[in-house]
Amino acid sequence: FIFRLVEENDAEDLFGCYADPKSAKIFNSDSCNTNFIFESIEELKKYVKFWLTEYQQRRYIRFSIVDKSKAKAVGTIEMFAKKEIFETFGRVGLLRIDLTSFYETSDYITEILDIVDRHFFDAFEVDNIITKAIPDAITGIEALKINKYEKTENKTVAPYDHYYLKPKNY
Repeated sequence: FIFRLVEENDAEDLFGCYADPKSAKIFNSDSCNTNFIFESIEELKKYVKFWLTEYQQRRYIRFSIVDKSKAKAVGTIEMFAKKEIFETFGRVGLLRIDLTSFYETSDYITEILDIVDRHFFDAFEVDNIITKAIPDAITGIEALKINKYEKTENKTVAPYDHYYLKPKNY
C-alpha cells in the first residue's frame, strides 16, 4: 500500500468502500457530520472536496490508501494531532481507517498500521495514536493488538467507547 493525499479522481475507486454497508458499519464517525455511506459517486466527490478543504485549513488530512498492485484507492486514512496536550498522554493523534470490506483482513490492516506506526508519530509530532474499533470489527481489533495498540477505557482523549491507544515508543 501507499498513502497519498486523497484526490477527487479517487471517488470512483472509493465508492466501493463508501457505498458498502458492511464496511460502513465499522467506520469511526465519532464527532463527524455523516455516517460515510454515500449514494452516488457525485455525492462522494463533494465529500472529497470537503476533505481537501479541511486539509487546506489544517484541520486534518485524509489520505487515499492505494493498493499498489492494482493502482486503485481501496480506502482512506485520516489523521490529525489534537490541539490539547494531555497530562497522561502528551500530544495525541487521532487515526481513522476506512477500507473496502475486501481489505478488512488482519493482514491488510496490520500492513497499514505498520506504515502508520513507522511514519505518523514523527510526521504529526504525537506521543500517542488513538483509533476506534467497535467490537464487531474483529479483524481490525486483531490487527491493532498485533501492532501493540491497547484498548483504553480512559475517556480523557476521546469521550467515546471502543478506542485503542499506542504510545510512540512502545
